[in-house]
Amino acid sequence: MALNTKYIGYKTETSSEEINQDDVLEYLSSIGSSNPFYKDNNVAPHMFNVVHEIGLVESIWKMEDLYESREEMDRSVLMLVHGEQTMNFSRLLKFDEKIDSYATVENIQQKGLNNILKLKVLHIDSDNNEVGDSSWTLFIRASDSEIEKAKELRKNEPSKPKKSPPVQAEEPKYILESNFDIEDGITYKYAEASRDQNPIHIDKETAGRAGLQGIIVHGLCTMAMTMDNLIDKYLNSDPSRISSISLRFSSPVWPGDKLKVNGWNLDNNSDLLRFEVENDSKTKVIKSGKLTIKD
Repeated sequence: MALNTKYIGYKTETSSEEINQDDVLEYLSSIGSSNPFYKDNNVAPHMFNVVHEIGLVESIWKMEDLYESREEMDRSVLMLVHGEQTMNFSRLLKFDEKIDSYATVENIQQKGLNNILKLKVLHIDSDNNEVGDSSWTLFIRASDSEIEKAKELRKNEPSKPKKSPPVQAEEPKYILESNFDIEDGITYKYAEASRDQNPIHIDKETAGRAGLQGIIVHGLCTMAMTMDNLIDKYLNSDPSRISSISLRFSSPVWPGDKLKVNGWNLDNNSDLLRFEVENDSKTKVIKSGKLTIKD
């Protein structure tokens, strides 16, 4: 089922919110951050921007007209996977300032049996300056019946020649190796602090209907904890030095997981830290991470 491409270019209404100190502290607590920089300087962490984004992007992926029917919308939302995230920052947001935000549909694509929905959110301050933006890449997985139907149609097709195995890339020289733990009840705390109430993170039955073995950790929660770890271990606890971050969510993270961040530079470029995150089984849960540092 293809999504309605007429919605490419669609823009939501603008949402205005104030940066509330208590909300910021609740968000920091939900990701286990103890960095005093934010309270000492009356600013929010970069990842707090997603609190103002989730309602906007959710309003798009839940638009019934984006799908063929209400039933197809319900199924698609259940099978929605967060694939990639890129965030650019002009500065940290200050306590008590008002920020206007809106989201747009940048692209809608069909890749094989899956649909790709690309959204962008912009944040603007009271002086009409853009203070940050966020690009979301969302995948809507095909249903089991669609996959089986496609397999049946391909049964009589001639087999394709096998591809040569990929050349194993040389392992980078890590300049950062750091660990953090995902506590058991984190999804409930993060759901409240981030306003992301997607039931696959807080309801086992819904997670099972989505084909998961149990509730999974929000991708943006893992991203926020990774970013907090990088700030602490690589930037001497100074988040103001960050210009942008991008990454790909490559495997689910489960409550109770123990994760490791590996970081490295290319060509001695200290302004760009590449990073990945892996679990105890050496499965990479975040790939293609890039953290851009201000001079």
